[in-house]
Amino acid sequence: MFGRRIPFNQVAFATLLGVVGGVYIYRPIFEPPRKPPIAPDQDLKPDPEELRAETTQKAQQDASATKD
Repeated sequence: MFGRRIPFNQVAFATLLGVVGGVYIYRPIFEPPRKPPIAPDQDLKPDPEELRAETTQKAQQDASATKD
């Protein structure tokens, strides 16, 4: 076209980039699908800090309700 040749390092880089991009795009085809858990709420447990925050909020609400 222009009478110039493309250097080997640029051809190798473009080839490598194409292969890596193709693997990234089609990777889900090669991986087995993940099974969803049977009971999704079963694995979720609240953090101890969240439990403490809930108990302190309830205690504050109970205390304010008894004052009224």
